[in-house]
Amino acid sequence: MVTTERAATCAGCGCGCDDIEVALVAGAFERAAGTCAVGDAWFAELTADAPPVARVDGREVDFADAVEASAAILGEARLPLVCGLGQTDCESQRAAVALAEAIGAVIDPAGPLEDGAVGAASEAIGLSTATFGELRDRAELVVAWHADPVASNPRLLPRLRLDRGERAAERVLVVVDTQRTATAAEADEFIELPRELDFEALWTMRALVREVPLDRDLAARLPLDALEQLAGSLRACTYGAVLHGPAGYGNALARLALVRDLARITHVVALPLRPDGNARGAEDVLAWQTGYPAAVSFARGHPRARPGEFSASGLLERGETDAALIVGFDALRHLPPPAADHLRRIPTIVVDPRATETAAAARVAFATAAAGVQREGTGHRMDGVPVTLRAPLASERVGDRDVLAAIEARLSAEEGT
Repeated sequence: MVTTERAATCAGCGCGCDDIEVALVAGAFERAAGTCAVGDAWFAELTADAPPVARVDGREVDFADAVEASAAILGEARLPLVCGLGQTDCESQRAAVALAEAIGAVIDPAGPLEDGAVGAASEAIGLSTATFGELRDRAELVVAWHADPVASNPRLLPRLRLDRGERAAERVLVVVDTQRTATAAEADEFIELPRELDFEALWTMRALVREVPLDRDLAARLPLDALEQLAGSLRACTYGAVLHGPAGYGNALARLALVRDLARITHVVALPLRPDGNARGAEDVLAWQTGYPAAVSFARGHPRARPGEFSASGLLERGETDAALIVGFDALRHLPPPAADHLRRIPTIVVDPRATETAAAARVAFATAAAGVQREGTGHRMDGVPVTLRAPLASERVGDRDVLAAIEARLSAEEGT
């Protein structure tokens, strides 16, 4: 059989690699070239046999019937929740915001390791950041702080020319983490720091950067000598970068405050690493549409944001929401157990191309064409650069945005009658 090769973009993580080649045999996916292990798993999951297009209570139904059932659930809900969004395109994220506003819902881009803390801290402090290209060409000191990009974003270090084999002698990579990781094996220096001491260490780093005298007895639990050396290196560099993983609001705030303090002395940027392919896009679309990057409530007819109070996991754990629309997110697998338990007790609608545990348990489930595989869309890399999610495969299935638009149209029709 003839093999056809087509260009593709991988949305397996926040790197948004757009140099992927997909091989097709008789129009079906055969293999992908240029991907990492995360990308291979992403393509394999999205090209596997898909569930029926629409199901209600586990039974296959017509698309229109599933839309009708979804509209009934959301129309009757007192406080519906719209969440997920990290594994869909920006066009669908915009449709989700429009639907959330129409039904007075709370919308939160929840996903694996995402709770909106970084976005909220960025809103409070400001975020000095950079593109992959700038980091690759200019950063001479890079600190991976409680982040393991070799595992979470395998192609990131090579793209930034930070892997040990490609890194120039004058460039330094430092890893701060609870234990030695795959990224620490690539680093010039490793600083062991338990996660529970993160806030204390970041605040101490701020004092060291500002050259404020320290009481060494109060900082006895910290690797103070190593932190002093790191603070000195950051002050002395001409361009530094902090790559960081997910954290609670307090730690995210402290980390960005450290970067802001350093900006008074030299040029230092921060880049949050994203495990979801379009998690950055979800925050950008929410901010563009509502003014807030996460945890937004339309319950009063206008957007209000309160991280924690309006976060998906918080609402579910407290039992405050009585219906949920989940887009591109296996919530039962990734949410904390108390939140997942409440989700099982309320009617849920799932829009996802994958056969997930959450879709199997949902009252209504739509299996859609995947952005970046069977349909084209737009995604944002974790550095904020938009990329086109090309569609190397064809599909007759509708996309996420089509489902969301159909539900909103049905709700609008009911209001008009």
